[in-house]
Amino acid sequence: MSQGQVDLFFEEVARYFQKPAEVILTGAMAGVLMGHVRPSMDIDFEIRVGKKDDPEINAQLEQIINETAKKLGIAVNYSEDIGHWSMISFLDYREHAILYKKIGSLKIKILAPDYWTIGKMGRFLEIDIQDMIKVIKRKKIKSENLLALWAKALRSSPLSPAKGRFRDNVIFFLKEHGKAIWGKNFNPGEAIKRFHLYAGIR
Repeated sequence: MSQGQVDLFFEEVARYFQKPAEVILTGAMAGVLMGHVRPSMDIDFEIRVGKKDDPEINAQLEQIINETAKKLGIAVNYSEDIGHWSMISFLDYREHAILYKKIGSLKIKILAPDYWTIGKMGRFLEIDIQDMIKVIKRKKIKSENLLALWAKALRSSPLSPAKGRFRDNVIFFLKEHGKAIWGKNFNPGEAIKRFHLYAGIR
């Protein structure tokens, strides 16, 4: 799926839903817009209409999104709170989302690259690992920033098996891919120690 198809999808949604709403793109499509070239097969996004829940407006929006997706032959995955998609906290992701463009009454943003890695680190399929490697390198995200953010996400998440998996995924990622991302002087052992320190793990 191309950037043009994403724009067309939201142009169609905005044509029929003319109330102000905020969209935050995530998943592989957000990776595409960050400069990662792997094509996305669908659009994952959060969409919110104001702060007050209105069942009638939400039902109208749901119908428009679903009919537009069917009309254009595009697979979509959406909710009004992507923070509920994972047991690992996305923290204050809305405050750090980056404006992509405005289409009609829709303000469309992209999940910030560092926050975007939280979801990828949680799921941690091989395709997620490769996505993270490419986006971290392309966006030149510093290891220290990610260590602190991943640790904060871990600390802020409720107790569940997902926390242990997330912790292990971070450690594996640093050991196996740290040098390829941040260079030969990157020390995985020291990075893991700092991650443990930030996460409050002895």
